[in-house]
Parts: sequence; structure tokens; C-alpha cells
Amino acid sequence: MKLFEKEKERILAVLGGADVRIEHIGSTAVPGLGGKGIIDIIVAAEKEKLDQVRAILEELGYEFDADSSMEERLFFRNELSDDLEGVRRYHLHLTFFESGDWFKALAFRDHLLKDASAKKEYADIKKQAAAQVGQNGLKYKKFKEPFILKILKNA
Repeated sequence: MKLFEKEKERILAVLGGADVRIEHIGSTAVPGLGGKGIIDIIVAAEKEKLDQVRAILEELGYEFDADSSMEERLFFRNELSDDLEGVRRYHLHLTFFESGDWFKALAFRDHLLKDASAKKEYADIKKQAAAQVGQNGLKYKKFKEPFILKILKNA
């Protein structure tokens, strides 16, 4: 959580007065979930300001990845120095306030924070996915998708 807060402050410092919200999502946002230690961040801005925010994020060192982006969510990667890991990977998802992706990301995280059995089930699924698909990120996401959709349907 401290790494997220530090990076959130760094991003907000360069965005100035831009109307944005920055939230911690992904495995590191849910204590005890486990994972690869990647800090996942989602940033929501006004839809008409996405290009401006994108340019600022790229100036901060975030690399845009068109292949991993979706219609309502732009995806970026960054690697920053870290006292514990040497280098820590950050994934940043840029979207707009009204997007379904914004609400889904927060609903999924919030559900795992409240429901210990769902958190355990998801941790088990993540381990199975990693064991079965290795480093293939697309297959890893597909493996987890039915569980995520089930949670979102009930959230």
C-alpha cells in the first residue's frame, strides 16, 4: 500500500489541478491475496482530457501498450526502483469516470476486500492459472475471467 500511495502522490504532483481519481486495484490492493507484487493503478479522468493525461503519464515514464489496452481503458507499464525488489513493476489503467471498466475494477477489488472466502477462492484460481499457463498473460487473464465475471455479476 505504501508503494501505491507514493506513486499516487508522484502522479498527482504532475497532473496539477486535473480532475482525476486514482485508485489501487489488483492483487496488491487486497492484503493477503498474494501475487507477483505488481502495483496496479487505475486513473479516471474526464473523457475529453484522456489525451492530455496520457501525455503526462508518458512523460512520467509510463509506456503505453496498445495491445493490452481496451476500448474504455488505456494500459501503461513502468518499472521504478524499489528498496525491497530492486525494480518494481507498475501497471496503470487510464479510463474515464463513466466507463464500465472504472466501476468494474473498483467493484471487484471492494468485493475481495469484504469477502474472505471470495478472496481465498480467487487466490487459489490465480495459483492454478500461473501453474497451468506460465508467463502467458493473455491465457492467465482468460483463466481467471469466469471467476471475475461471477463476482461482478453479483456485485
